[in-house]
Amino acid sequence: MEVTPGTSDNGKQLTALLAQSKSNGVEVKEIIADTAYSGKDNLAEMKKESILPIVPLNPVVHEGGERQEGFEYNKDADFVVCPAGKHSLRKAVQGSKKSGKSRSLVYYFDVEKCKTCPLRDGCYKPEAKSKTYSIRIIAEHFQDQIEFELSDTFKERIRRRPIIEHKNAEMKRFHGMATAKYRGLFRMRIQAYLTAFVVNAKRMVKLIEQKQPALG
Repeated sequence: MEVTPGTSDNGKQLTALLAQSKSNGVEVKEIIADTAYSGKDNLAEMKKESILPIVPLNPVVHEGGERQEGFEYNKDADFVVCPAGKHSLRKAVQGSKKSGKSRSLVYYFDVEKCKTCPLRDGCYKPEAKSKTYSIRIIAEHFQDQIEFELSDTFKERIRRRPIIEHKNAEMKRFHGMATAKYRGLFRMRIQAYLTAFVVNAKRMVKLIEQKQPALG
């Protein structure tokens, strides 16, 4: 488990989570995760470690997509967060599918905030009427994963992902994780770790009970 601010990119936590699993003696042969973990860096790391990537690509990638450094995409809210922590207000697609040329997703930011931003140098042009961030829609880098998603292996294994979500739902519905009980990331980590400990302990007890011989 990694606890981060709400604006953080979940996908960037894969390396730390993978290291945690290995340090606990887990032999990682595959990773089942949502689209947040389908960035090209994560796919490259899984390939390097000979890990099967049961990770669906973001729909925009199937049309060709690539993230750029400095700005982070929040998949849940569908906005881009700039280096100063401000998120985009809206988006638009430039280009036509029929043209055969590369298209772009253009995210628009609040230009009034950009004017007074301490990081505006090199990011915001003085007197500019708008501040945008464009992501080129390119699919080549993800071709292997696109093909793998069509395989029977991927389709069979991705069916296990709802089981993972059931555990998240258990933590939220029955153990208070739907609401942060305290302010601050440090206190949020305590709440999350204790909650994870409880659900893990419940799972351990259930597994032990299943292995107990039936009484005659």
